[in-house]
Amino acid sequence: MAEQTGTKAKRDWGLVIGGILFFIAGLVMFFWPGLSLVVIAQMAGALMLVGGIVDIIHYFQFRKTGLTSGWAIISAICSIILGLMFLLHPIVTAGVLPFIVGMFVIAYAIIAIVTAISVRKMGSTWGVMLVNGIISLLCGLMFVFMPDTFAIFLSVLLLMRGITMCILGLTTHSASKLM
Repeated sequence: MAEQTGTKAKRDWGLVIGGILFFIAGLVMFFWPGLSLVVIAQMAGALMLVGGIVDIIHYFQFRKTGLTSGWAIISAICSIILGLMFLLHPIVTAGVLPFIVGMFVIAYAIIAIVTAISVRKMGSTWGVMLVNGIISLLCGLMFVFMPDTFAIFLSVLLLMRGITMCILGLTTHSASKLM
């Protein structure tokens, strides 16, 4: 690895591992969409909890570089709250799951799109972030307006989030130039 400002370039393995978990969950959802909504609520809750924790860590690692904003921490806290709600009350949340997740995903997508546009001058990963935001927005709208397709669009969302997290985790070394 090349030396950058006296330190070795690093990868963000937390993002990569989180991305792999999201991707695996997306594959499971895609190939077995008939899973009960209770199981989906538990899976989504666990993933939101883990994703929120990873996002908080990522925020504090990169807040001084301009690669993240205060909106990212709000999104992370929402992920943790929703994740806990889904884990603690999966039967109650199963009935309204598409709508709750849809609203959250729409908010996440808007934050992702705004963040991608604001960091486009920082490097090539902004395009991946933008595509992730657009696909997330479309999935969120489908959750709200076509809840019967929830499992399929949730799998697409999880796959895209997993790919994005892996790409960002593997390219974190480019952000270390800014530190």
